[in-house]
Amino acid sequence: MIVYLASHSIPLAVVATLACSLLLQVVYFGSVVFLTWRSSCACRAGERAEHFGRAGKLDSSQRIFMR
Repeated sequence: MIVYLASHSIPLAVVATLACSLLLQVVYFGSVVFLTWRSSCACRAGERAEHFGRAGKLDSSQRIFMR
């Protein structure tokens, strides 16, 4: 609407609308890919931390003693 009011051209308004919608779709897709990638990295980091943390875990009798 703003493009049409500024330019008084319906074809220019349609092209601007399509360009903006395409840009929004590209940004949305990129953000979903980024969040998926970040989530998988966090999951793998948690698995690594869990793997290395198993050796240092104490059983219940050792926890009571350590308090």
